[in-house]
Amino acid sequence: MSNITVFISFLSLATLIVLLLHYYFWRRLVKDTALPKPMSTFGTFSIILLAILFPAAIAASNLLSFQQAFPIVWLAYLWLGSMIALFILLFLKDLLSFQLYIVAKLTGKNVVRTNLGRRNFMSRSVALGTSLFVSGFSFIGVQNYYANAIVERHTVSLNGLPEIFKGFKIVQISDLHIGQMMTGAKLQEIVDQVNSLQADLIAITGDLVDGNTEKLFGEIAALKDLKAEQGVYFVTGNHEYYSGADDWTTAIEKMGIKVLNNANVKIKKANEWFYLAGVTDHEGKKFGAKHASDFNKALSGLDNSKKKILLAHQPIAVIEAAEYKTDLVLAGHTHGGQVWPFNYLVYLQQPYVKGFHQHKSTTLYINQGTGCWGPPLRLDSYNEITEITLS
Repeated sequence: MSNITVFISFLSLATLIVLLLHYYFWRRLVKDTALPKPMSTFGTFSIILLAILFPAAIAASNLLSFQQAFPIVWLAYLWLGSMIALFILLFLKDLLSFQLYIVAKLTGKNVVRTNLGRRNFMSRSVALGTSLFVSGFSFIGVQNYYANAIVERHTVSLNGLPEIFKGFKIVQISDLHIGQMMTGAKLQEIVDQVNSLQADLIAITGDLVDGNTEKLFGEIAALKDLKAEQGVYFVTGNHEYYSGADDWTTAIEKMGIKVLNNANVKIKKANEWFYLAGVTDHEGKKFGAKHASDFNKALSGLDNSKKKILLAHQPIAVIEAAEYKTDLVLAGHTHGGQVWPFNYLVYLQQPYVKGFHQHKSTTLYINQGTGCWGPPLRLDSYNEITEITLS
C-alpha cells in the first residue's frame, strides 16, 4: 500500500470519526434538549463551526505562516481537548442510563416513563451541566498551561563522583513543541528563566519542534541565548523525525548547541571528567537504520571508573541504559500525562511517567515537559524546568 493511499485512508477515517462525534454532540446537546427554535439554530450552527475547525486548522497550517495560522490552530487544539472531555462525560451518562434500563428489564421492573416536559428538563440539565464542567475544565487547564514553568530542584548523589563536580548543576528542558502551542515569544521567556538558574550544563531532551525548518527556524532563535559554562546539549525526540530530523539537527548545531545522537563527550574540570552521552529517539529506527538508538555506540568503551549520564527522549531508554551501568538518565516525552486521567494511558507505552525512578543501578528522572503537545491544557501536571545538582 502506497504512502498516499495510507494517508488518504487515515484522513478519511479521521474525518468520519470527527463527523460522528459532532453528530453525537448535536443529538445530546441540541436535538434531545428540544430547545426553542432560536437557541436550537444557534446550537446547531455552533457545532457545525466546531466541526470545521479541524480541517480549517490543517488548511491554515499548510497555506499560512506559523504566526498567521496560530490563532485557528490554537482554537482547534483547545476544542480537541474539550471535545474529548465532553464525549467522555456524555458517554458515561448514556452508559449509566443504558445499564439502568437493562437492570430494569432483567428484574422485571417497569421502566419509568417520564412525561415530555420532565424528559426535556433532564436532557437540558445534563447538557448544561456537562457544558459548564467542560468549560471550567478547559479554563483551568489553559491557565495552568500558560503559567510560568515550575523549576523542580533536585540533588542527585552519584557514588564516586569527583569532588570537583559536587554542586555541578544540570538544567533540563524538554518537549517544548515549538510550532504547536509554543511561540518564539514564549520560548524567549523560558530561555530567560533557564539562564537565571546559572547552569553548568543545559540539556534539551527532544521534541523541540513540530514543523519544518523553513517555517519554524525563526521561532527557535531564542535558543542561541542559552548560556552554560559546559555547553548546551540536545537529543532528538520522535517529533523531530516527523518534522525532518536531519534538517533540524543541522539547524540546531548552527545555533551552537551540541547534538548527541548516539554519541558521548567528556565533561571536564581540571583533570577530572564524567561522560555525557545521548541516544536518538526510541522511534528513530522507523525512519532508517542510521536513526536507530545505538546504546553500544553511545556508551560502550568508556572508562567504567567515571560517571555516565545519558540524555534520552523516552523513559523506556532506561531499560537498555541500565545494561551499560549508566548512573543517571534524563528523559522527557510523557508530559507527565499532561491531562488527567490520560496519564494512566502512558503506562501502555512507558514503564514510568514522571519524576525519579530507580531501574536496577540506574537512576531515571523524567521531566514533565516544558511545553505541551496538542491541547494547550494542563491538569495534574505542569510545565517543568528541571534543575539537577550533582553530589
